[in-house]
Amino acid sequence: MSTKIKIGADELILWLRKNQKATNIPNDEINGVGRKIHDLIVNELGGIKIINNHPSYWANSNDDRNIEKLNLPKTSAQYEVESKKIGQLYESLNSW
Repeated sequence: MSTKIKIGADELILWLRKNQKATNIPNDEINGVGRKIHDLIVNELGGIKIINNHPSYWANSNDDRNIEKLNLPKTSAQYEVESKKIGQLYESLNSW
């Protein structure tokens, strides 16, 4: 029996930004890091998208200084992935 974990693209983008990864890739899901996260979780790790455009916890207003295309997202997709694949998820992110 496998345990599922809910994780948001916003959490993963925060990890990337804190670790100076994908610094020149914008957040958007169409062409940016959001799309790469989606492809990694859904296509490579067999996870599923459960929510689209969920408000990020740190986004209080449009004027927040950390909310921008190359920093933190205002909203993000939320995913469900098997817990045993979390290590693989972060190993992949570390190569960005």
